[in-house]
Amino acid sequence: MAHIVPSITFGPITQVDNSALYPLGVIYQEPAAPGNDPGATATASSGGRRFRYVFNDDAAVNWAQGEIVCAEAAKGKGYSRRAPVDTDAVICSGVAQWAVAFGKYAWVQTGGIGEVLADTGGISADTAIKVGNAVAGRADDAASDDHAIGYSTEAVAATALATCYLTIMD
Repeated sequence: MAHIVPSITFGPITQVDNSALYPLGVIYQEPAAPGNDPGATATASSGGRRFRYVFNDDAAVNWAQGEIVCAEAAKGKGYSRRAPVDTDAVICSGVAQWAVAFGKYAWVQTGGIGEVLADTGGISADTAIKVGNAVAGRADDAASDDHAIGYSTEAVAATALATCYLTIMD
């Protein structure tokens, strides 16, 4: 199981760094926002999201918002790259929620409400999602929960951002 840090002390969760400020692969569990009605529709500002601290080790590839990233072979989930098509969910590191340039350190989201970039077929509403089969780092509908990285809350067309509930394992 990954180590969980109790708080972020070196800037906002959206900060992208030139050098490591936290141990790679460490998890941050965002506290739920006080006063949120448990029966209300969840949003990114509701809190309760999970993030993993990673290094973009993806040979001159910048990550866009919503791109799925996975563990770099033999280095662990702290070293990540854009997920190749049909990547198994167990090696997914998270989903970039903001742009992350090659060679930078950043938090990627693993749990809670976040944005995921749809593959060429789009994403259906209220369905399990997985790493897509056409474009690296994108998501498709999953035929079952077996390889799911989360669940969509809305339908979107190809290459659009979909609001999803992420469930990527630590």
